[in-house]
Amino acid sequence: MDKKKIIIIIVTGIAILTAGILCKQQFFLMIPLFVSLFVMSFQSEANRIGVLIGACNALLYTATYIIMGVYASAASGLLFSFPIQLMTFFRWKKRAYKKTVMFKKMTNKQRIAFTAGLLALWAVVAGVFYYLKYEYALFDSLLFLFGFIVPILTMLAYIEYTYLWIIQAVVGLFLNVQMAMNDISQITYLIYGVYALYCVILAFINVHKFYKEQAELKLPETS
Repeated sequence: MDKKKIIIIIVTGIAILTAGILCKQQFFLMIPLFVSLFVMSFQSEANRIGVLIGACNALLYTATYIIMGVYASAASGLLFSFPIQLMTFFRWKKRAYKKTVMFKKMTNKQRIAFTAGLLALWAVVAGVFYYLKYEYALFDSLLFLFGFIVPILTMLAYIEYTYLWIIQAVVGLFLNVQMAMNDISQITYLIYGVYALYCVILAFINVHKFYKEQAELKLPETS
């Protein structure tokens, strides 16, 4: 981790802590954010350590989401995010390339089928959330769905996960804005959301760089 990233982590952490104190947010709700600063920094480099730490942090997020009332995200964190990140770490370690993994691309047919399936699933999930009159139906239905799709693509080392991850980060940012408007103490998550988007963009750049390196070296893609 270079000096620039350490400085950004420190500045973001201070901003989160200051906002939390001023808004009288419970410190417990901020703990996962502080851990996530380091998780996202590692994941911005597509480093395997990021998903290992992220697996542990998923448990903290589960408790936090329950307190915040974002139950779909809580279920995703406990029942999926935690185990899938552990699986990702061991799978990436088995197919290691430097500190990351051997990446691969979907075929055009796979992309078309995947996109169609994703849109259909979102229509169903969003419909259910609206029917239940869920307060954050639009944004959290997307995050709920991406909470399953992005980790699976990540575990399988498909570089397409980086495209969806950017969308997920943007949607998460909008959800944080909506939540902060209803409860100013949630501004800590809004600050983190900005940082997360920055890290996701870096991850996109680095993953594609690694894939290009592997292609130039004519290394086999993962199965």
